[in-house]
Amino acid sequence: MQKIFITGGCGFIGSHLIKRLITKGYSVKIFDNLHRNAIQYTDLLNNTKVEFVKGDIMDAQHVTDAMQGCDLVIHMAAIAGVSDYYLNPSRTLQVNLIGTFYVLEAVKKNKINRLIDMSSSEVLGTEVIGSDEESYLRIGPPRDKRWSYSVGKLAGEQLIYRYSEELGWKSTIIRLFNIYGPHQVGESAVSNFCSRALKGEDLVIDGVGSSLRSWCYISDFVDAVMCFVEKPNDEVEIFNVGDPWTTISNLHLAKMIITLARDDASVKKKPTITFRPMPFTDIKARYPDVGKMMQTYNWKPEITIEDGVRETYKWFRETFK
Repeated sequence: MQKIFITGGCGFIGSHLIKRLITKGYSVKIFDNLHRNAIQYTDLLNNTKVEFVKGDIMDAQHVTDAMQGCDLVIHMAAIAGVSDYYLNPSRTLQVNLIGTFYVLEAVKKNKINRLIDMSSSEVLGTEVIGSDEESYLRIGPPRDKRWSYSVGKLAGEQLIYRYSEELGWKSTIIRLFNIYGPHQVGESAVSNFCSRALKGEDLVIDGVGSSLRSWCYISDFVDAVMCFVEKPNDEVEIFNVGDPWTTISNLHLAKMIITLARDDASVKKKPTITFRPMPFTDIKARYPDVGKMMQTYNWKPEITIEDGVRETYKWFRETFK
């Protein structure tokens, strides 16, 4: 059975993906600096099929050495989160672009020909309404720090395409759209709202809450990634992975979580919603066309937004206990 090398595997998505992989019989080597440590909420690091190496993708030699003996690389390590784009724009660019370059060089040196990369819907730019994988991109101006993340991810896609074409790799680039669920320790409207509601704090909405997002539950996303693991494409391909059937406004999402908190006897101070001026460049709408994924792999998300948010809230409640 294959051995899979996962950069950033201790994060939210990694903690779910690795559980699925070892259930399917794969062995996994995680390479992570524990910046976002979601795997602590699992017992995965005690599993004999899982090896953990603490490291940073900005250390090129360490990445190369750690990757030896692996058959497939899943590259998830990145700096993400809107606040990071503004607080650390240079570092965001460096990790997401130069770090990806170091990972690709390590793949090349270790003579591995399979790569799965986690890109982002952010590469699509300022307004994403049913965009497919061949849609033109509209990135904002360089003076706006927000685009440090998307530019780094987009340049990483270009690097992966060029390496894969030249070296004959079977690579998959995933443009993910707002994945959420239990173990989410990074920035997300769902996780932010759940944690604030359980603390009895107001749910803060930037702007008027009209921005539209599609929310894909983590188990549906892992189903998609397993398609790429088990049935690789013959050359480099990009796939949108998200759930356009769960597209709702931030205000609608906040109201869903307010309702859960008000029905929760463990929450003593019932939260309300407050609004503040938008502190950063807003994306008015972002939801994908996933027709390519459905046609190629017969994949379609199954978890409703109501069920997914309920399960996420439940996990946050148990974690707070």
